[in-house]
Amino acid sequence: LSTLAQFKSAALTVTMVLRILFSVTWLLFRGLFSVQASESSDSSGTETKPLVIVGSLNVDITVEVERLPEKDETITARSPSTQIAVGGKGANQAVAAARLAMGDRRTVRFVCQLGNDAHATWLESVLKENGVDTSSCRRSETLPSGQGLVLLGSDGSATSVVVGGSNVDWPEPDPQAYLDLVKGAGAVLLQREIPEKVNVAVALAADSLGIPVIQDVGGEDRPISDDLLQHLAVLCPNEGELHRLTGMPTASDEQVLAAAKHLQTRGARSVLVTLGARGALFVSENGDVLKQGSHAVPGGQVLDATAAGDAFRAAFAIALLEGLPLQERLSLAASAGSFAVSKRGAVPSLPTREECERILRGANQDQSSCGAERCDNAELSVAGTAKPPVETEVFPKLFASRLNSMKARQDLWQGSVDTLGLVSRQGTVQGLHLVYFNYPQHLDKLEARSVQDALKEAGLRAGGVAMRYPDSMRMGSFTGPDGNLRLQAIELTVKGCRWARDLGSDELVVWPQTDGYDYQLQVDYPAAWHRAVDAFRQVLDAPECSGINVSLEFKPTDEISRFAIIPSTGAALHFAQQVNRSNFGLTLDVGHLFMAGENPAQSVAMVGAAGKLFGVHLNDGHSRLGAEDGLMFGSVHPLAALELVFWLQKTGYEGHVYFDTFPGNEDPVREAEFNIRRFKLLWKRAKRLRDAGLERFLARHDAQASLELLESLEMI
Repeated sequence: LSTLAQFKSAALTVTMVLRILFSVTWLLFRGLFSVQASESSDSSGTETKPLVIVGSLNVDITVEVERLPEKDETITARSPSTQIAVGGKGANQAVAAARLAMGDRRTVRFVCQLGNDAHATWLESVLKENGVDTSSCRRSETLPSGQGLVLLGSDGSATSVVVGGSNVDWPEPDPQAYLDLVKGAGAVLLQREIPEKVNVAVALAADSLGIPVIQDVGGEDRPISDDLLQHLAVLCPNEGELHRLTGMPTASDEQVLAAAKHLQTRGARSVLVTLGARGALFVSENGDVLKQGSHAVPGGQVLDATAAGDAFRAAFAIALLEGLPLQERLSLAASAGSFAVSKRGAVPSLPTREECERILRGANQDQSSCGAERCDNAELSVAGTAKPPVETEVFPKLFASRLNSMKARQDLWQGSVDTLGLVSRQGTVQGLHLVYFNYPQHLDKLEARSVQDALKEAGLRAGGVAMRYPDSMRMGSFTGPDGNLRLQAIELTVKGCRWARDLGSDELVVWPQTDGYDYQLQVDYPAAWHRAVDAFRQVLDAPECSGINVSLEFKPTDEISRFAIIPSTGAALHFAQQVNRSNFGLTLDVGHLFMAGENPAQSVAMVGAAGKLFGVHLNDGHSRLGAEDGLMFGSVHPLAALELVFWLQKTGYEGHVYFDTFPGNEDPVREAEFNIRRFKLLWKRAKRLRDAGLERFLARHDAQASLELLESLEMI
């Protein structure tokens, strides 16, 4: 009996196990079938809900100019032809979203009013070619397509006038029609180049269905109603738009945060503020704050910022639909914006997903987050940082170092010390990107092709050309009384522009070493000044210098001329304003600023605020009589170096970082690598100071608080 009972018990156990296995197998089979069916169906599941974009569509006509015309002035364009492309914030965002969503099978549905002209057919075909669903677009019976008239400066800045056209011809809002329009959408993206009543009606319909609405503030400059704010999941102004909406200052992150919170008191839920080169700031509905740093621009040069904001917001919307974490949404958006400024034109500059991913794979991301309690009263403190900035091999700036410095310590170099040999030696510097050549010193008797080949072999490229003038011009290259010598100096400088262009660069730096004097009662100062203004205008107006950024590097004193005609930052800035050419600015050398008795950071702030800071030459020195000013950056004045880097960030400096140093006993390769590491460290520290609220201490001139902050962060 005992054996029989044991047998029955075992049989029962086996039966139960088999039933469990059968049930599990059946559930797995059903689950697998369900997944396969879901993947093969055309249902509007969460993963494939469309992005609906309601907005404007324009024909963009771009004219390239050296500078904007003054009142009552007619100027000639830089290019003999205009560029015609698809434009309008709605269309830009639709194309950007479609390119970013490719491979995701996600529909991007665009809703607009097409014009009654021939442009409309072409515009719609371009949208379709880029994967945009235009089935919800309607055609105006009375107005032609909208137009965007863009004046594109040589520095990539874009000034526009928008002619509304069919974008203003919308029917009276029908609540049911808008409910049908957004039903099933994963998110809705709006701008302000169409009537406000349309945005309000669309936002109301989407919000009532629980669909998040993202409102780009860009477009027409007008107040935003509280009725619209309360229906928005995310409000997206840039820094200038935030200022206009609130009337509050936005120069610092602290001020941006305060202004964003003011909008939240009016009904906005989350606010996402784009800050150009400073990145972006996101303030969530529950008060959390996330700061996104900007990514490096591919190629290192901003060419056209027209569609950067549209690319940023479209990428953020796509990332929202994909369910990415907030930090990843912001990083993807920043990569899209960075790519967009590296290309000319609106639609041509919009990136694909792969192009964004390439930026992200090497990006130097600088993000911090803090809870509502930690960030209350705009204290973006380091104590609230979720994780410190991560430094990768890619940095937002490109580095260059003085080519002649490679002549030092020849016992450590087995190659030649001619120009091409020095390029090869610079190629061994870890983290270096660019070479600046002196003309004619380095380039005379060379062919551009041989220089390019040497750069390519060294893994470098040309950053620019620096002018050097012969001894025959010791009485003044641009300011001297000899008209023939001035003409020779102008012609030599124009050849420098040609060399810069041939080497693939757009920078020319002029150091007027000989433009000065030694004695009182030697020079007619106003005459010398006006001769220099006229000479630089002739250089800048030469066809060879069109599109080349020419900068003046002043030095207050030199063994050739004890007193410079342009002896200070203030004088140099005044000079640049009198020359009055958009592609003329200043390069500031730290050692020269110390010689002039100036604080380098103040000079950077002043020139940066005027939009004339084209370059920086970084070094250090003791400012002793007879001592050269080319010591390693931050080695003598570390706090001044930190403040200078802080103001480079604050002014949005977009140029290269050049180390103009004179190693004598030091290995020039190791010295250059030290300078690069030093700058990166100071860049990181400057960002920490900004996030920790340094700017509020600057606003009240509180030196004690600033020093105590540095002390708390162990920077002094």
